[in-house]
Amino acid sequence: MAQYAFRYAKAGLKSRLLTHEPLFLTVFVTARCGLNCGHCFYREELLNGNVKDEMTLAEYDTFTSKCPPFPKLIITGGEPFLRADLPEIAILFYENASKARQITIPTAGTHTDRIVGLVEKVLLPRKDLILEIQLSIDGVGADHDAVRGKGQFDRLLRTYEALKPIQDVNEGLRIRFNYTFSRRTQDWFEKTHDFVTRELGNPHFDMVLVRRTTVDDEYWGQVDIAKYRKATELLQAAELKKAGDSTFRQLLAQRVQVEREIIAEHHQGNPVMTGCQAGTLTAIVSETGSVRPCEVLDTTFGNLRDNDYDFMKLWENGLADAHRKFVKDTGCFCTFETCVRTTMSFQPKWYGKMAATYARQRLGR
Repeated sequence: MAQYAFRYAKAGLKSRLLTHEPLFLTVFVTARCGLNCGHCFYREELLNGNVKDEMTLAEYDTFTSKCPPFPKLIITGGEPFLRADLPEIAILFYENASKARQITIPTAGTHTDRIVGLVEKVLLPRKDLILEIQLSIDGVGADHDAVRGKGQFDRLLRTYEALKPIQDVNEGLRIRFNYTFSRRTQDWFEKTHDFVTRELGNPHFDMVLVRRTTVDDEYWGQVDIAKYRKATELLQAAELKKAGDSTFRQLLAQRVQVEREIIAEHHQGNPVMTGCQAGTLTAIVSETGSVRPCEVLDTTFGNLRDNDYDFMKLWENGLADAHRKFVKDTGCFCTFETCVRTTMSFQPKWYGKMAATYARQRLGR
């Protein structure tokens, strides 16, 4: 992880000063999903998606052979494991010019055999790859099933239990539970966090804040930010525990508190972070080949299929330039964790905030 962090920082500085290539790519490989979660921001695509429109394995081969290297990659959907060729897609991103060395795949955990099969086929032969399987969890037992559907909690645990022995002996695999903090689930966080970290003994737990783009008011509404901040304190305490006695790691652990405070303020309409790097350091490719700056805006830079799968041709065109001007002129802000995290990583003032938080903690305030 330390070697990866160094490579990521080096690539970020190179991008900002020289190449202007993005660092963080999110690829939607399908809009298909067997579930119908009320908090899903991708609902419109799920309802209207067509498997025949999805990029093929051959198209991914062409795309990954022409695109710049991406230190960090998320392969998502829909439910990405509905694609039988998902292992081959991941391997292309590793082997070809894209050179992805940290790959995250979010999943509801329903397809245990396919998930384990991908880990064995993609990760185990590649010693320099970090693979994170991100298991979506919304509560414990019946609470989770109330969001995901009957029997989904048992399927999630079955997948975790199948992956855990591999994680125990392989540093390249990380199983991370991810919780969507919403109006519907905000009272279940502490119980769910306790279940994962204490009962299952897995220290890797994260959360995302439900977005305004969800269509179900039962989940969106206005979440209780006081409860969100309390959840943040639990996450922060867990990161500090993992950091141990290392001053450097303790400092880095402050990122959780600072990042979540930015998101809390943005959720309430207070733009505390400007200069968003969506469309500069982060990129989205849809299942149909559309290149976009982020998951929140409807903005598109064009389609890979119409441009000989040349990513940088789209990244450097007039539409991309217009988007970056829009971000600069409007102070565009949101709660999208990927963009907030990436942006703060390359803005020195947030490291000052992290240091101040660390100092207050050390002084017991």
